[in-house]
Amino acid sequence: MNALQSLTTLRFPAVSPRSRLESFLSHFADVRAGEGVGVLLMALNLFLLLDAYYLLKTVREVLILTQGGAEVKSYSSAGQAALLLVLAPLSGAFASRVNRVRLVTDVTLFFASNLALFIFFGMTGVREGIAFFLWVGVFNVLVIAQLWAFATDGSR
Repeated sequence: MNALQSLTTLRFPAVSPRSRLESFLSHFADVRAGEGVGVLLMALNLFLLLDAYYLLKTVREVLILTQGGAEVKSYSSAGQAALLLVLAPLSGAFASRVNRVRLVTDVTLFFASNLALFIFFGMTGVREGIAFFLWVGVFNVLVIAQLWAFATDGSR
């Protein structure tokens, strides 16, 4: 078979048509057929997580400053760095052992349950400022990093 014959026998895979949603989204990003719902879910996930972080960060600042002051906040920042030195590798080890859906579900449920505990302790009068400050720092690193890793992951 010569080169001309091999060129004429090439077969290209059939491209399924995009839905109206995918056509609309393709004006903003490279959205292919079958990806429209996933793109919207990822955008909603991004919005909710970043919104939650920005709200929690505001509460964190008020709690740490009213319950301990600026000096305690400085020491808590150092404690947060030390805590992340331990928790980041543990989180990575957990992430390498479970599939993506279980990882996202387990981490989300873990942090949501912790938030419920902070609400409970706050209502009972427990001074939770330092613990909440550390927790929000860990939430910021682990959950937001997980979100971006999930968003940039090309596999399904």
